[in-house]
Amino acid sequence: MKKLLSLTIALLASGAVNAADLSTIYQQAASNDAEIAAARAIREANSYNVTIARGALLPQAQISYSQTSISSEAESIDLTNGGYVKTDKDYDLGSLEVTASQTLFNLNSWYTYKAAVSGDDAAGLQLQLAEQQLLLRTAQAYFNVLRAQDNLSTAQAEEKAVKRSLEQTKQRFEVGLIAITDVHEAQASYDLSYVNLLGQEAALDISYEALEQLTGQRFEEVSPLKADVAMEMPQPAQASDWVQSGLEKYAGVLIAEASKDGVRLQRNAARSNHLPSVSLFGSYTDADQAPFVGDDPTDSTVTAIGVKISMPLLAGGSLYGQSKQSALNFAAADYQLETQRRDVKQNIRSLFRQVQTDTLNIKARKQAITSAQSALEATQTGYKVGTRNIVEVLNAQKNLFSAQRDYANARYDYIINLLNLKFYAGTLNEGDIQTLNGWLTSV
Repeated sequence: MKKLLSLTIALLASGAVNAADLSTIYQQAASNDAEIAAARAIREANSYNVTIARGALLPQAQISYSQTSISSEAESIDLTNGGYVKTDKDYDLGSLEVTASQTLFNLNSWYTYKAAVSGDDAAGLQLQLAEQQLLLRTAQAYFNVLRAQDNLSTAQAEEKAVKRSLEQTKQRFEVGLIAITDVHEAQASYDLSYVNLLGQEAALDISYEALEQLTGQRFEEVSPLKADVAMEMPQPAQASDWVQSGLEKYAGVLIAEASKDGVRLQRNAARSNHLPSVSLFGSYTDADQAPFVGDDPTDSTVTAIGVKISMPLLAGGSLYGQSKQSALNFAAADYQLETQRRDVKQNIRSLFRQVQTDTLNIKARKQAITSAQSALEATQTGYKVGTRNIVEVLNAQKNLFSAQRDYANARYDYIINLLNLKFYAGTLNEGDIQTLNGWLTSV
């Protein structure tokens, strides 16, 4: 009994892991997706650029110590006794030095620091963009699975229906009611439906692989989309409102603006290279000294403090080149910002129109299913009484299954296009995932 209970618990736990909704899969992706993990690491690494640049404005200090061993040999004339006197001396000289400095005025270091701050803002926006892209990638991967499942279900139903028609056609041929050409038509239609079925099975496996790549976990089942979800026109109802939101909130535009500001500050830093810089310095030295070889070393200490003013006079044209280069980089950043703004306008207007079309398309596709079903029933009745042939029946079946596929695809197109619209408008967030999760049926 205990073994049976343990097995039951294990099976339930396994089912809980394998079946998931959109919210669960997003949480898994946020914790395990390699792209978002890399984006977070890059964000943290780039944050240290501010600390590095600020260091040039803060006090600097260093300490050094040296130990020198000296061995000397000297010969001198002995004026008293005549001849030469040889003198050998071995001794050590030690030196301890402490130096400190503080920048008082250096526009290059200041603008470099401000550029690093602007770059840090851009890095934060890059992470924000990556997080929104993860939301989008997760939703696309999830609904691609549902799309593949619906297409597979339709392919299975089509294969089954065409197979039944093929069997009926063969029976009618055997009793002499129809010609062999009708059998060949039915067989060809079945072969195509079977090939389509194999392709849809492969597409479903591939869509699950995409989920595993995001989450690092294999899922066997996901919650399907409800049949009665209201897919309405996007709000606000004016494309201009979406465009304005994108220009103000889309991370891509904000990144370009921050990058332009950073390049402007780098240009100012380059222009400041020819200006004077002022720094306060001080030093303390405690050292053994021997002014002349052979003298006994003496201990001395020196304390110094002062102000240093420096200004470049000639650098071979490098300062001019840096200034011109930074100016051109600033111009390029301005063009890149304008490109981002134009892209956002174009993408939002296009997606807004697509979502509007998807809304109308869903209603039309749903009606098309009803019409195709009615046409199939009429064609099948005509076939039974001999007024329709098998080709007409097969075409009517094909039209019905095609209408079902188009309806399912239209619903998923609406969801993905709406998410992309919100992405470029800069409003996509986890709340949208929760909203979509409410559109799903629990498994």
